[in-house]
Parts: sequence; C-alpha cells; structure tokens
Amino acid sequence: MDRQLLEPSQMDGTLTYRYDSTGRPVALLPARCKLGRHTLGHAQFRAVVRNGEAHISCLACATNGADDVWRLAATAPAPDSAELSQERYFELVLHRANRALTAGRWT
Repeated sequence: MDRQLLEPSQMDGTLTYRYDSTGRPVALLPARCKLGRHTLGHAQFRAVVRNGEAHISCLACATNGADDVWRLAATAPAPDSAELSQERYFELVLHRANRALTAGRWT
C-alpha cells in the first residue's frame, strides 16, 4: 500500500484575508480545486476552519486516497465571510511547485 495515501498532506500555505469596506476580514480561498480540475464557483465545495487549519475540498474530487484538500494554516478565528480568488489559487500552486523543486534539488 502506498504510504503517502495514509499520511496527511503537507500544509499548502496560510489562509489569507482581505478587509471589506466595514473593516471585517474576508477569507480568500483558492478559486480552483487542488487538483486543478474544477472551478470551485461552479462545483460544490466545502470550507471548514478548525484547530488552526482551513480545509477546502472540492466535492467533485472527493476520491479515495487523492490529495485533494487544500490545507491552509489559520492564524486567526474563522471570518464570517469568504470569497474565491484566482490569484490565491495561482499563489498556492506556485508555492507548491517551488517546494517540490527545492526538495528535488537536495535528494
């Protein structure tokens, strides 16, 4: 059995926020699923913040064993609102690619 399927994935980054016109925080969620197959605005997804982590999962990608959940460290309580951000998606993908390239350089 593939050991990677049994272990939780690494953190993908940090949950980021912007502030609306009234000063309230708005969480910025990646606009696409972690596998890049679906735009979350068009597919059903779930976003949960608890125990210092935000998990964003695309229900269309919910397959057995796939690393299909964005895991973001949450440094503040969950805000009352969130929005999807294409820019945030690209930042997380770039971060993941850079981490993989850096890890490959030293092995």
